[in-house]
Amino acid sequence: MFKKLFRKAFLVDLDDALTYPTSKTICQAIQEQENDVVFLSEEKPIVFQLQETVYAVSIKSANGGYIIHCKEK
Repeated sequence: MFKKLFRKAFLVDLDDALTYPTSKTICQAIQEQENDVVFLSEEKPIVFQLQETVYAVSIKSANGGYIIHCKEK
């Protein structure tokens, strides 16, 4: 139970945060922020590997717009 609470996570801002992002937009935003990204799945659910850690992507509402939430899988 506690293992899920202490997973690594980070947020990625979108250029156009007011419209719901497509899979292509999400992948581009992650690649702009992180350099060593390997996408395992580019369709929803988007999964990628960063420095030997696998992350899953979810979209969250924040401040009247959307933000990308990447959480360790």
